[in-house]
Amino acid sequence: MKGSREHGLKRVEIGIRGWLNGRLHRSQEPVRIERPSQTFALHDRPRILFLRQDRIGDVLVSIPVIKAIHAALPLAEIDILLGSNNMAVQHACTPFVRKVLQYRKSVWNVFNLIRSIRKRNYDVVIDLMDNASTTSSLLISWSGSRYALGIDKENRSVYTHVVPLRSRADVHIVERLSMLLLPFGIDPQSAPLDLTYDVSEAERSAAMTFIAPPSEHQGHLYVGVNISGSDASRMYDAGKLTDVLREIHEEFEDVRLFIFSSPQHSAMRDQIATAIKADSVPSAASFHDFACRLSCMDAILTVDTSVVHLAAAWKSPSVVLFVHDSPALMPWTPYAAPCWPVETTTTSLNNIPTRDVVEAMRSMLRTFSA
Repeated sequence: MKGSREHGLKRVEIGIRGWLNGRLHRSQEPVRIERPSQTFALHDRPRILFLRQDRIGDVLVSIPVIKAIHAALPLAEIDILLGSNNMAVQHACTPFVRKVLQYRKSVWNVFNLIRSIRKRNYDVVIDLMDNASTTSSLLISWSGSRYALGIDKENRSVYTHVVPLRSRADVHIVERLSMLLLPFGIDPQSAPLDLTYDVSEAERSAAMTFIAPPSEHQGHLYVGVNISGSDASRMYDAGKLTDVLREIHEEFEDVRLFIFSSPQHSAMRDQIATAIKADSVPSAASFHDFACRLSCMDAILTVDTSVVHLAAAWKSPSVVLFVHDSPALMPWTPYAAPCWPVETTTTSLNNIPTRDVVEAMRSMLRTFSA
């Protein structure tokens, strides 16, 4: 009963969002930009606001666009709006933005947020979503910005300018978002699109105190195993994962396994570590602390979550477990980084056979001795 009621409420919410997206619009059709020669008319110090109020992974895949515009307009005052779900990853943005704003789902917060946005007199507001967002539509409509840029999709009428939406089935999300560079005179085909996530040597050294003494790394390959997904369908059964790691542990004597998790999965993490005599990495106080510890690894095994994009940022070889139940959507694999993806076309990672994960791990680990 509860599940059907939640499903019904979700359908109502989607219906309301669709209704709002259809009614928020400007008086003129947006200008469609398809070439880097079709640029905005901006002064030397434009004020730019990025909207990315969704999840942690969404922020990480957006960094190449933010970084490229920051490099092209070094005098620009660039801000970003994050949400309660992804404020934890603001560290990834701070090298390229002046200020981080936060969106919270309350009338009072939204009122103050809109007032703050309007007070800043942004020249450009950029929606980094490649699907229609009612929140973005509302903020753009009330922002008072001269230009509003987005990807050409269902809520196109809220923008002054749009760029083409490339195929969600065939084009990686990083390359789809890179089309937003066109109005700034940047050719996405030649722009550097590698992901970045900075961890200093001092931070990595501090993180090693939770991993192992540096002297123990010599002669060992450190493999980090992240067990935490965003929901139950994006987690792999503890027993199946234990079987996979036990087989790898027995076959690769130089591999040392470190089990990572979010705090709510610490019991499962300790259970797996104990069963295979691996190292259980204590829960971190923040996402950045978690990332610093993970950066000490030579390779990564993870379910589909933000860790995928950390692996991409560090070019760390990875095995990633994906649910790929919609042919119309390409999985967000680590961009431009070595990866051995393991997919299921069902709705649960638990339908992936352990032998497939073991084989992917073997393929990845053998590259270190090739």
